[in-house]
Amino acid sequence: MNFRYREEIGAYLTLPVSSSVSHKFQTSFAAVIADFIIHFTAGEGTMNPLSILVPASLIQEAQTGWTVVLQSDRLFLGPFILPAGADIRLVEHTNITDHQLLNANLSRIKRSISLFGRSSAVSHAMVNHERSDAPLAEAIKLLNTGSTNLSLFTAFVGIGEGLTPSFDDFLAGMLFIDRFYGYNRFVVAESFFEIAAARTTRQASQQYRFAANGHFSRQFEQFAADMAKRQIDNSELLRLLAWGHSSGTDILCGIWYYLSRQVNING
Repeated sequence: MNFRYREEIGAYLTLPVSSSVSHKFQTSFAAVIADFIIHFTAGEGTMNPLSILVPASLIQEAQTGWTVVLQSDRLFLGPFILPAGADIRLVEHTNITDHQLLNANLSRIKRSISLFGRSSAVSHAMVNHERSDAPLAEAIKLLNTGSTNLSLFTAFVGIGEGLTPSFDDFLAGMLFIDRFYGYNRFVVAESFFEIAAARTTRQASQQYRFAANGHFSRQFEQFAADMAKRQIDNSELLRLLAWGHSSGTDILCGIWYYLSRQVNING
């Protein structure tokens, strides 16, 4: 029985670190360390850069208050001591070559969001973007002008429900794709992160920092890499759309909006 972590963890934490289990969920638990949250999970696809992969049995046994000491080669978790397994390597993304395939996948994403996406302030704005009273209508108008300085959008940070509110998921999804695909159009000053930390949840603020480095949960990183190389199945989209309260829908809205409205993907 061992634990594993993503090789990108060093971009956010200097090991070793010490904390305790702060939150216990049905399929994961968490420990707060300084400005970050370490996420413990048994599912590799759900791992963000600060996630630790542990056996499913430990997810069930973990208790709030358990001591957590994370070293590069060892994890002390309550009464358990786990050696480190092999690092989980980066999801690789090659240059886009099949623009026709990517466009077809974007059409499939849009259709799936319309048919099966979960209701949120973002999904309502996507459907009713021409109505002045639509949720986040002003944010969409600002995006449509081609604005790339994220500091202009801080008034909308924190809007929506969930651990990562709807607008935060949407904007982070766009920022992630901007960095992951190497467009690097968005300007993100340190002040943006400071304002976001004051206006939204710790989880959403952390997600913005991941996205600014082209990182996200592995399921979305793999999806972003795959949609330029192969046809995306509807079953894959349904799983992503069902993620969280409305996070999957809102993140996919951000991915679709960025590649459909913000950049020229046709080479």
